Amino acid sequence: MDTREQIFQFFVDKKKADGLTYDTELLKSRHINSLFALQIVMFVEKQFQVKLSRKEISVENFHSINAIAALVDRHLGRQEGQ
Repeated sequence: MDTREQIFQFFVDKKKADGLTYDTELLKSRHINSLFALQIVMFVEKQFQVKLSRKEISVENFHSINAIAALVDRHLGRQEGQ
């Protein structure tokens, strides 16, 4: 399962995937709020064993599943989508 699929599965598990795609703008579509955003950060750090800096926890890096996956992949030093 690639990075995007793992993140998408997290949304499915949390019952937040209705109408969700990899490109859905998470904040505008109201798929996440500030509390759920924190849960996503905690999931990403635990699932992928990365430590995100405060600077990286931004709207830009968390605006879609694709953006989150790209951030994770940069941390892991691999090409996006692996």
